[in-house]
Amino acid sequence: MATVRFSNELVNEIERNARAKMNPAIARAKEQTLDNAWGQRIYDILFLETKSLASQLPAGWLKTVDKITIERVAGRACNMTFTFATPQPWPYSLPETKLAKRDGMYSDGIVLKDDLVWAEFLTEVTAYHERVKVATQRQHEFVDMVKKVIGAYTTLAPALKAWPPLWELIPENYKDKHRQVVEREKKEVKLDVDINKLTALSTAAKFGI
Repeated sequence: MATVRFSNELVNEIERNARAKMNPAIARAKEQTLDNAWGQRIYDILFLETKSLASQLPAGWLKTVDKITIERVAGRACNMTFTFATPQPWPYSLPETKLAKRDGMYSDGIVLKDDLVWAEFLTEVTAYHERVKVATQRQHEFVDMVKKVIGAYTTLAPALKAWPPLWELIPENYKDKHRQVVEREKKEVKLDVDINKLTALSTAAKFGI
């Protein structure tokens, strides 16, 4: 096989492939988001006292929205959007209450305040972000360990011997180079020595001759 050295290019590609290998786990963690029904539950809590009145107002007095975005809950980042099954009445300017407020003057996002009414929602949000955090930390750990393996050697062959799964992270062009059979040129060395005589002398020496 040919000698493949760990160039900066190869190292960078291995690191990139190592990171990509762990991306599906992060994607799965992010996909395990909260039930979309939380949007309606939050809406019903926010507008508990005014929902029935809002439904009686003529069209045009309130706008309607098809989703709600929660930026934070009890001081913790949330950044989740929930879609309503049917559009819901919404004030043109959401007033601040003891339960929630707008996330800035020009934002449609909602900040849910630290209140026991949001305890269950906060628990699920915390669990979701923890899943994503764990998956991301595993990616960092994996990449760091791969870097240590390839950093311990100057060429590919001994690194593969130390950790065979490294092969999965090697770009195809480097794999092809590694597979190449290199015939080493054998140098013929002419010895200015009578080998037979040398052997005879060595044998005689054993008998003290």
